[in-house]
Amino acid sequence: MALDRQNANITTFGLARPKTNIDRRSCKRNVPMKVLCLGLCRTGTSSLRAALLELGLDDVYHMCSVTEENPPDANLWKEAFDAKYEGIGKPYGKDEFDALLGHCMATADFPSISFAPELLAAYPDAKVILTVRDNADVWYDSVLNTIWKVSNFLRAPPRTLTQRIVQAILPKPAFNIFKYSPLGNFPEEGRQWYSDWNEEIKTLAKGREFLEFNVKQGWGPLCKFLEVEQPKTAFPRVNDSNTFKEFHHKGLWLDVQRLVGISTKLVAALGVLGLAVWLAKK
Repeated sequence: MALDRQNANITTFGLARPKTNIDRRSCKRNVPMKVLCLGLCRTGTSSLRAALLELGLDDVYHMCSVTEENPPDANLWKEAFDAKYEGIGKPYGKDEFDALLGHCMATADFPSISFAPELLAAYPDAKVILTVRDNADVWYDSVLNTIWKVSNFLRAPPRTLTQRIVQAILPKPAFNIFKYSPLGNFPEEGRQWYSDWNEEIKTLAKGREFLEFNVKQGWGPLCKFLEVEQPKTAFPRVNDSNTFKEFHHKGLWLDVQRLVGISTKLVAALGVLGLAVWLAKK
């Protein structure tokens, strides 16, 4: 089903579709995996997701898929991360990814890009798209002013009342996977890491159908690569830096409330209680 932009929901983490509560452990693949989008966060992945959905690739797995659309997925991603980085449990392969991603025809953004080698091995016929920015400096500035602040806020030891409240009420599996966000040793080595990542993906994808794509290029290169007719609508622009910051500052609490299903009054009550406890310890 192509994306209906008018009914799409734009959130702090990007474009989100209707929320579900599915345990995918017993799911199977029911659509072919056609495209693996392996560019880093803040390279236009939300816009690309919207574009692919509009072209009929349904669904496209994105960070929003776990934070906004189907939160139970975080449990499976945590298992995959534990196996890959902690040596705990069985490493994820095609069967596991078919369960988690079996409803998707494409992937983009974190957390899936953390498993680029595994996904390339699991889906050898999938085309590969590497989203890029104009240069490393542009990407670095975008990350520094957006997801780096949010990632630090969520991962750092709580030092403020707001951090304590948010970290206390966010679903633990979703919160836990943020520590694996693929930002390298950012910000000190961010620019070099961006370049290294792109080169690694090009090496891994050697011999595959491959497109290096800047979303500023619009429909033309993308539709040619996918061999589909170009839409007459404008190429989607989703979750740019200004939009991200607007939703981060004005909408973070709304996202938290939606994630945990609590009311504004309860958030306020938690804030008052947290403040009282904090003052009592001073």
